[in-house]
Amino acid sequence: MSTGDDPARALCADLDTRSAQGSASRQRRSFGRRSRRAGAGIPMATSDEVHIGKGDWLFLLQGTNNVSSQYVRSPAAQFFLIHWRLIISARERRLRDLGIPYKHVLMPEKITIYDHLLDGLAIDWRLSPAFRLIYEDEYYKLFPFRRLNIPKYISRNRRWRSTLIDLITPMRRQRDLQNLFYRTDSHLSFAGRMLAYREICRAVGAEPVRDFEERPALYHPGWAGDLGMGFVPPRYEGTMLHDLQRDAVRVYANPIVAHRERRASEGTLHTGAHVIYRNERARDPRCVMLFGDSYANFAPIGLTIMLAETFRELHFIWSTQLDFGYIERIRPDLVLTEMSERFVFRPSTDDWDFEGYVRQRYGAELAAGSDDGPDP
Repeated sequence: MSTGDDPARALCADLDTRSAQGSASRQRRSFGRRSRRAGAGIPMATSDEVHIGKGDWLFLLQGTNNVSSQYVRSPAAQFFLIHWRLIISARERRLRDLGIPYKHVLMPEKITIYDHLLDGLAIDWRLSPAFRLIYEDEYYKLFPFRRLNIPKYISRNRRWRSTLIDLITPMRRQRDLQNLFYRTDSHLSFAGRMLAYREICRAVGAEPVRDFEERPALYHPGWAGDLGMGFVPPRYEGTMLHDLQRDAVRVYANPIVAHRERRASEGTLHTGAHVIYRNERARDPRCVMLFGDSYANFAPIGLTIMLAETFRELHFIWSTQLDFGYIERIRPDLVLTEMSERFVFRPSTDDWDFEGYVRQRYGAELAAGSDDGPDP
């Protein structure tokens, strides 16, 4: 699907494919700034915030999302699980009416996958929000008599299982074969991203790119992730930074992305980032719209660039909410939402105007040419 008929996407049409050296530099900068930003938010990690597990593995416990407190059975947990089941089901129905397939993938927390590396801390991974959202139906637990409509119950569950992409089962199966997360970071390692990418491709019927492991990579001997930077001194690890961008060309970046990149502060940008990639060499001709968070990322370090190398056209919007106005304008062939499981405990609504949010959140910053805008 072409982007030429949308004027918003032509603003940065002169952005071409960057060299491998420049791309690798952006990766190091993005990883580094993400780490420094996390360290700035946690001057010194405490045992309540970051858990030091076996083999010096670091696990996020509290902070802004209170991760460990989500592994419980409680009225609040039941509310949010029902809330997200209704939100995701409503998205699937609405997009199905538009003729657009929809998939939702939850990115597991590190403690959901590597609970056996916790040291003296007992957390039942089966109570993880992602696992329960996929495999438990709190709605029917609350209204059990509605199961008596057997055909509707079976149809609902079948559609639900086909909409959600389960990463927990394959990750727990492979967790001892390779490190799927960084030791000092809350995000997936390259091996973890590869696993997630292949599962997504399998779920949407796409042929995965076969040579990602063979593309250029640079070893960084002293890298500290977002959790490692919370300590004084920081806790470091060695890691490989992979340069995966080869065929995909970024043809659009919204003004706040371009603004932060000009000031080398793109690592501080989250919700509101919007980029579009086009890949004329992709085998899969589909246009995909991806709504996601830091696991996807607008910088070429996450799932976004992997999918951009796979499909003819990819739109990425950093958000856990959908903008149906934008979806209806672009009419993609597939909508994919990616969300960290810790965000299950945040309510969402899809009656959302993405461009309006960006104007409100970043308008003053863009007008002033500074890197600090008003709070939303």
